[in-house]
Amino acid sequence: MALHRIGEKWIDEQLLVVGSVKDAPGVTTLAMGLVAGWPQPGAVLLEADPDGGDLAARFGHHPDPGLMSFAAAARLGSDAGLLRQHAQRLRLDVDVLLAPPGDAAIAAVQTLAYGGPQVLRHGAGDATMVMDVGRLALGGPGLALAALAADVVLVARPTLDQLTQVQARLGWMRETLRGRLWLALSGPGPYPAAEIARDLRVDVVGELPDDRRGAGVLAGRLVGRGWQRLRLPRAARAIAWRLHDARPQPAVPPVLHGAREEVHR
Repeated sequence: MALHRIGEKWIDEQLLVVGSVKDAPGVTTLAMGLVAGWPQPGAVLLEADPDGGDLAARFGHHPDPGLMSFAAAARLGSDAGLLRQHAQRLRLDVDVLLAPPGDAAIAAVQTLAYGGPQVLRHGAGDATMVMDVGRLALGGPGLALAALAADVVLVARPTLDQLTQVQARLGWMRETLRGRLWLALSGPGPYPAAEIARDLRVDVVGELPDDRRGAGVLAGRLVGRGWQRLRLPRAARAIAWRLHDARPQPAVPPVLHGAREEVHR
């Protein structure tokens, strides 16, 4: 079962949130790369940034059906697993719930953030959801969604200004989040990953190279064959595998002694 309770709170083991704390580039491209490289088929990207979506325009799609139609259907308690009915497949073979531009996305994001974990999981069925929530702000709907997630990935550059911003927010993040918190380092910087992980006490899940072509493909600005072999998509795929492998594995039911003997006969 995807949902389980920790104290009085719920956590969704099939929900992964990607965000930043301040102006970190690469959140949307990493989220796209995670879905494209997820080890198991069926992962869906939700463009849940309250500031509105960009992917529809970049990939030449209309944002409806998408995040708004899914939020409305989930609020009404429609059929389980209706997520895919509202997703659109982009040319990267990635299924996405597209958000409209501007302020229209806010209501849909708030519905998913504050409607309760059961509403969101009922609508998603058994799908793994990767959410791009944009900037995580104290009291915002992005943080409320992150509080439901089994994994939260913060994207930051390994520079003093970016890491200081992350460090300043770790206190209330650790109080709010119940899942695993990770850092994804975007681009070059003077500080190595091991030093950052030690000083901030946050595991670094991976490093994203400066790859203009790979970023352009994942962001919908460029089209090209063989994009999976580019450096940035490959790095995102490696992060997807690490996040997947870090999840608790279902317990294997014990085999009765008599049944074991029967198997070996």
